Parts: sequence; C-alpha cells; structure tokens
Amino acid sequence: MALLFAPHAVTVVTKPTSVNPRGPSETDWTTAQRVTIQGQVEPAVSTENRDNRNQVVSTYVVRLPPGTAVVFKDRLEWNGLTLEVTGDPLPWSGIALLNHIQLTASRIRG
Repeated sequence: MALLFAPHAVTVVTKPTSVNPRGPSETDWTTAQRVTIQGQVEPAVSTENRDNRNQVVSTYVVRLPPGTAVVFKDRLEWNGLTLEVTGDPLPWSGIALLNHIQLTASRIRG
C-alpha cells in the first residue's frame, strides 16, 4: 500500500562502506546508492547549542511507505537538505492506507 499523505520526494541515501587496508572502514558517500520515493517530512524541533560554539540541530519526523529500505545509518535528501537518520525506523500499522514507516532525521549546522 502507498502512504496516503505523501507530498514530498524523499531520497534515501544508503550508507556505503569501503575497506581501508590501513585502518577501520570508511564511509564514502560519493558511491552511495540513492532511491527517491514519495513520503512526508515535517519539522519537529530545532535547538541551539551555545556551549562554546554556535550549533543548531533541526529534527524532522519522516513518514515513508511500508517496506522502504532505510536504516539508522542512512541519510535522507529532501528539499535541498541532507538529513541524518537518527534512531531506528519503526513500522506503524492500523488502517491500511495509513500504514507507514516513521523515523526521525536531523540536520546539524555549526
């Protein structure tokens, strides 16, 4: 089933890893797999950290269709922003047209 209210094009960017023969694995986002789907993105909260630096963390609630391949290590691209998936994406079921995966994603600036 498709997510009933899905007005936004959201690109799921799957975290790639490459083996570094001289050390631990590294993330190379330039080779990431990108899949664009329809979903819903809503701003949730924005906080400012002023402890010795100016930093703003904006958090979004994201709803994607059931079965979407997304995990906490991935990124999302939406509306010109790159968001980090924070926490586990969780399935929600009830009325079939409203079934979805819900997750939070954050953007950190500063």
